[in-house]
Amino acid sequence: MSSEKHNLDIEENISIKEKIGFALGDTASNLVWNTMLIFQMYFYTDIFGIPAAVVGTMFLITKIWDSLNDPMMGIIADRTNTKWGKFRPYILWLALPFALIGVLTFTTPDFGLTGKIVYAYVTYTLMMMVYTAINIPYSSLMGVISASPKQRASFSQYRFMFAFSGGLLVQALTLPLVNTIGGDNTDVFSAELNKNQIVLTENGIGSSKLIMKADLGVDASDNSSEFIKLMRKISFSTKEEGEVEEKLTVVVYRKEFEDEVDTTTDVLHLEEGFGTYTLDPEKYFDKDISTDKVKVLVVNEAKGYQGTMIVFGIMAVIMFLTTFYSTKERVSPPKEQKTNIKDDFKDLLGNTPWLILLAVGVISLVYVAIKFGSIMYYFKYYIEDVSLAGPFLVLGSIVGIISISLTEKFTNRFGKKKVFIVAQLVTGVFTAMFFFVDKSNIEAIFAINIIVSFAMGPPAPILFAMYTDTASYSEWKNNRRATGLIMSASTMAQKFGFTIGAALIGWILYSYGFEANTTQSDESITGILLMVSLIPAAGSLIVALLMSFYKLDNKTMDNIEEELQVRRELSGE
Repeated sequence: MSSEKHNLDIEENISIKEKIGFALGDTASNLVWNTMLIFQMYFYTDIFGIPAAVVGTMFLITKIWDSLNDPMMGIIADRTNTKWGKFRPYILWLALPFALIGVLTFTTPDFGLTGKIVYAYVTYTLMMMVYTAINIPYSSLMGVISASPKQRASFSQYRFMFAFSGGLLVQALTLPLVNTIGGDNTDVFSAELNKNQIVLTENGIGSSKLIMKADLGVDASDNSSEFIKLMRKISFSTKEEGEVEEKLTVVVYRKEFEDEVDTTTDVLHLEEGFGTYTLDPEKYFDKDISTDKVKVLVVNEAKGYQGTMIVFGIMAVIMFLTTFYSTKERVSPPKEQKTNIKDDFKDLLGNTPWLILLAVGVISLVYVAIKFGSIMYYFKYYIEDVSLAGPFLVLGSIVGIISISLTEKFTNRFGKKKVFIVAQLVTGVFTAMFFFVDKSNIEAIFAINIIVSFAMGPPAPILFAMYTDTASYSEWKNNRRATGLIMSASTMAQKFGFTIGAALIGWILYSYGFEANTTQSDESITGILLMVSLIPAAGSLIVALLMSFYKLDNKTMDNIEEELQVRRELSGE
């Protein structure tokens, strides 16, 4: 038996180059997926101007179609036969549509509220459809790229190292790209500063933020300390035609002056529809700034997000094409297998390990979506420093990549199931701590994030490797293999989880009295805190409990794959 295992591994001595080429496909997916996970809800509420509860309901309603769309794509892929194989062609055909629809999803046309809602429904639904159409074949490819469970686990590790790298790119680049691409004083608002006033004039559509950069010169001989009041944010909302309501929060900075102090802060968050508005600089600064060097820049966030998605879309197309040209399909269904949708679904619903993984996948993505979808709200409204969101996310991704790189060693020693359960338990315990840490203790917040991110790394590649194991289990049990249909569970779980999680974010924000771009009530802050702490912590613990019922451990899968290899050799495959 050991020699058979050795021969199987020798026959499939797959190069690192192919594993990297395959893994780039998930980097491509995550350039769009992670942008949606972290920024989609924020984009809809704070930039496009759709109420949070409406967005939450939209996420849930669109899932009705998605619930049919995912298994349909799995069935279609299983029945596809081309010179490139069953699954690789879809990566080639759909790379460009994936990128284009991603851009449209982050585009803000000049519609009224009803038009915006309709546009969001259409583009979001299309985005989920094309995500399904390219990612179910991509996920299925991992199930046929090798007959060896160890090789599939290795592919899964590479996949999620590169998936987290895609997330890292999103977290590191999105906000800087938004500010760079959206930095334009003429497209949406023009701003002028004179001795007595700052005049903002609306020239277009979209929600924007204004950044004031003040170079406040002080005589070098003056060693005194001074308080400077800088406006943190002001939001405008039109209550009635011609009437503008101003809401503001002041944050005080204390600086030791030397030759020159260069202080930069977000000053204004502006909603469309108020025309021209005049601001009094004395409300924002304790001193007369009429003789100081003050620069005013308007960032059109709507334009910035659209441009950022164009950049990510181009990168995604290149990576998907690399995946297509660098990979190979090596495992085929049994030759005697006949196409029968009824039998496929019967086998699927009788596949108990698959049903467990489906539940685990959905709940995992629910709590991940809630946690990451609320990060921007957490730093903007609770910590009151949105600039920390980027470093927080980037650090988490770097730690996650490190832990994923160790997954193969962990699973070979302890088994996939044990590593998964322990990781979820650690994630749950430490995620709960976010609720109790004071917002001023930034060091503790980042330290907890490091621990949680390390624990969250291994479960993702382990889960997807387990999906491929259930495909082999189904073939072993029923002498039938429907890899595409089985792997559709991974994408279906992702989208179900993301959708339910995103819907819950909208409803929780609404139920706790959230209002975009204004100072939040204590109740609203509590809701935001729950979404980054106790709620995802509970989800993680539930997932650990469910996984305890999963039976396909390493020893069982080795025996199954060896028996399948013998069957294939006897049938001449």
